[in-house]
Amino acid sequence: MSSLMTVPPTRLPGAPRLPLRRRRGAHHRLGVLAGPAPGQGDRGIDPLLTADEVADLLRMTKAWVYAETRAKRIPHVPLGRYVRYRRSAVLQWIGALERESVGARR
Repeated sequence: MSSLMTVPPTRLPGAPRLPLRRRRGAHHRLGVLAGPAPGQGDRGIDPLLTADEVADLLRMTKAWVYAETRAKRIPHVPLGRYVRYRRSAVLQWIGALERESVGARR
């Protein structure tokens, strides 16, 4: 067996290189910005957060965030097999919980 037999055909000397196709994620197709638009700062942008970021924001574990998501108790945005959380919705949800707990004491 020659040494050329063990090398994949795309790596053979003189073999044409195929152009790599760049994949564009859902954020690109949906027009969601990964960061602030040039010259806009943070104005008008409500970022989508991952479960890790929500867990950090709430100082809870990621498992707790996923459990609340499965129980549909925390506001979330399903994106196919992924789940994201709108920062403003999570903060409003926390505010509503806080108001409920204060109102229940009276």
